[in-house]
Amino acid sequence: MIHIYIARHGETTWNVEGRIQGRSDPGLSPKGEQQSLALLERLKGRPLTAVYTSSLQRSILTAQPVAHQFNLPIRKESDLDEIAFGILEGRNLYQFDGVTKNEWERFKEDRFNYRIPGAENYTDVANRIEPFIERTLRDHEGEEVLIVGHRVVNRLLIGMLMEYPLEWVLKIEQTHDCLYLIQRNDEAKVFHTMNGKIREGLLFVGEEMIL
Repeated sequence: MIHIYIARHGETTWNVEGRIQGRSDPGLSPKGEQQSLALLERLKGRPLTAVYTSSLQRSILTAQPVAHQFNLPIRKESDLDEIAFGILEGRNLYQFDGVTKNEWERFKEDRFNYRIPGAENYTDVANRIEPFIERTLRDHEGEEVLIVGHRVVNRLLIGMLMEYPLEWVLKIEQTHDCLYLIQRNDEAKVFHTMNGKIREGLLFVGEEMIL
């Protein structure tokens, strides 16, 4: 059996400002720094053998307390970088002009196929993380590993590891303080931790749903 913990990076300065991040690289807010320490508290009793992050500093900074505690190197994987948002990166979600609002709405209507100029869609992200998933399952059988990623990347990681229909990933929610655990053996199980409580199932957008 393999245990895969999937955390989202802590809150960033751009999260606070409502700006689209994508491949941009803002640092953690003070709250995000506290969330990185809270992640350590949740995991410090576990026998972790590997810590993976994206190449973006918000992911790396979130993982640092855990990596330091376990004396593990942070394995940076650019395949885990957040979806690229192209011309929308750095824009405030609440201050779109006509062009950027139209691009955002077209993307939301068809996230698996439509590409904002200079950006990726969900299918692009799924294709680039698939080899990482295969390597992780092969190389860490019988181990417990942590992945610190991003909202869209983590949605797809969870859905693909659980072998759900890809359209389901649009419903998966992960706040900055929500930690997922996926156990894979003959069958796959998913758990999430929030507010100190562990529950089996997924946290879905707008509701909690047990599957």
